Amino acid sequence: MKYKERLQVAAKIIHDNDERDGQTPVDAAEFGVTAELKPHQVEGLSWLIRRYLLGVNVLLGDEMGLGKTLQAISFLSYLKFSQMSPGPFLVLCPLSVTDGWVSEMAKFTPKLEVLRYVGEREQRRNIRRTMYEHVKEQSQMSNVSPLPFDVLLTTYDVVLMDQGFLSQIPWCYTIIDEAQRLKNPSSVLYNVLREHFLMPRRLLMTGTPIQNNLSELWALMHFCMPSVFGTLNQFLSTFKDAVHSSSAPKRGKIKEQFTSLKGILSAFMLRRTKQKLVECGHLMLPPLTEITVLQKKVYASILRKELPKLLALSSRTANHQSLQNTASGKLVVLDLLLKKLYNSGHRVLLFAQMTQTLDILQDFLELRKYSYERLDGSIRAEERFAAIRHFSVQSAIERLYSEAGGNDAFVFMISTRAGGVGLNLVAADTVIFYEQDWNPQVDKQALQRAHRIGQMNHVLSINLVTEHTVEEVIMRRAERKLRLSHNVVGDDVVDREVKERTAVETDDLRSIIFGLHLFDPKAINNEESDDLRLSGLNSMVEKVIAMRHEQVSGKAGRKFEVNPVALLEESDLLMHESFASATSYPDLDEASYRSWVEKFKEASESSSNTIAESGRRRSPEDKQRKLEAARRKAEEKKLAKWEANGYQSLSVKTPVCSPGGDMMSDSGSVQFV
Repeated sequence: MKYKERLQVAAKIIHDNDERDGQTPVDAAEFGVTAELKPHQVEGLSWLIRRYLLGVNVLLGDEMGLGKTLQAISFLSYLKFSQMSPGPFLVLCPLSVTDGWVSEMAKFTPKLEVLRYVGEREQRRNIRRTMYEHVKEQSQMSNVSPLPFDVLLTTYDVVLMDQGFLSQIPWCYTIIDEAQRLKNPSSVLYNVLREHFLMPRRLLMTGTPIQNNLSELWALMHFCMPSVFGTLNQFLSTFKDAVHSSSAPKRGKIKEQFTSLKGILSAFMLRRTKQKLVECGHLMLPPLTEITVLQKKVYASILRKELPKLLALSSRTANHQSLQNTASGKLVVLDLLLKKLYNSGHRVLLFAQMTQTLDILQDFLELRKYSYERLDGSIRAEERFAAIRHFSVQSAIERLYSEAGGNDAFVFMISTRAGGVGLNLVAADTVIFYEQDWNPQVDKQALQRAHRIGQMNHVLSINLVTEHTVEEVIMRRAERKLRLSHNVVGDDVVDREVKERTAVETDDLRSIIFGLHLFDPKAINNEESDDLRLSGLNSMVEKVIAMRHEQVSGKAGRKFEVNPVALLEESDLLMHESFASATSYPDLDEASYRSWVEKFKEASESSSNTIAESGRRRSPEDKQRKLEAARRKAEEKKLAKWEANGYQSLSVKTPVCSPGGDMMSDSGSVQFV
């Protein structure tokens, strides 16, 4: 049986089972769930139960902010109290969201015993000692669970550090939250979980099942059902036209492959979006308006006059020059935005990529005497939870009218990678991205920290981008990545002609060169239009914030691009929905463009030579081989010690298959779990 036929047969078996069992909704209260589930959550819970009974591991891919956690803990409660499963259950998630998991289980599934297995080494050792003592006491009582918990909640890092202990427990069911962490099948976490843990029944949860390419999607589906989804080469060769979707002559075949892939995935992945649920009346959410401000690259004279005022009291004077080199007017715009947002009683999530940027922004907030919280990778777990709880205490209206302005934070500064997933921060109704991530799904996830179930206010997202720089290149490429995601897991296939990849990358380079070409040191000393520019920036900020109050019927969310440069030339703000695909570069002739390209080539060759020299001194391959040899030696030493003490390994050996062998029989039977 061919690979594609196997996938289609497996999907048909599952869909036929859905039709036989019907769509009878379950009553979560029957197995101890105290929450009133929304219609889409009831549907999701029923879907999880049907897949479990059929023996299919699945991916819950609802858009961020639709309550996947509540659906998951309701399902665990079903397993414990309806299926009478003895457990134990394992939940893996990022450190920042463990507090949210614990609080939701305590509130909505109070009968489930939860153990949070996190903390420093000594703290985890004490937890293991307590577990051992409990098991020892209960070993004589056959009707009592030997383990002191139903659900063990831990993080990816702890799983890797304590795999020797955690892999000895046979897990009845495993939930992996923010499962995009498993998008790389060569990663250590992916292989440790597959090879060393006994977890036959699995649920992956992620709001971004595809981020960059189809290989990442295969990795997630293969982790769920390896016997169905086969090898990566099989998957990519079957959907090769969808992989190379920039080929215009094959648009018809590309669309057919996307449609076929969606039909297969619908059996193994449940994906709902806020827009569809709002349109069908199953969900009520306030509107979302996304605005990208394309800031002109250099307002040098304004920066020279304004930055000393902003940074006069800064404690990090060493960073001043770095700030002047990188701010490109964004800090001035941010200052104007925050001033108006504060006076209007709004609260802000401020995202940046680098901790150095957060350091600078922290100094700026202290200078302006704005109260704030901060979350990045260096913040300890207890401090993270305290910051999240503190920010969520009061609403913006309470802050505005409480005595002395209130004690709660006006701004929550967050490193996108450390705090962009899983958090519930609906106390904020404004999201500002000071820097962008190359992966657009990372920024989308960060935005959903505010625009989610529980939000009562219109959410305004502001993306600060410096025009004709690498930031604009990031933004344009993000659009193309999002188009692939929409084609695979969206409601339809985008049927539009796009440029070839090489042409697109050439246009990106031309945009950056045009920005360099515009940089004129002589213009730095021209202060005649400073007042006009500041007036224009003020006008732009006012209009951007005012868009929160505009009513547009028939749309769940709106996206705009703003170019404040137009304020110097026109009487109104230049806004248009979406992003323009065609870009012109006046005053940049072909000779100037080629000259810049040659400069880039020379710089690239010089950099490559430097890297080659350092590579000869210390080969990464040699380093990796040494690390692997040390790891194997430590593993052999540990196993020898266990065997000397009379223990035997509980790890499950991988069944031996012939090279290139088919995971399904020739008769066409599908092997589910």
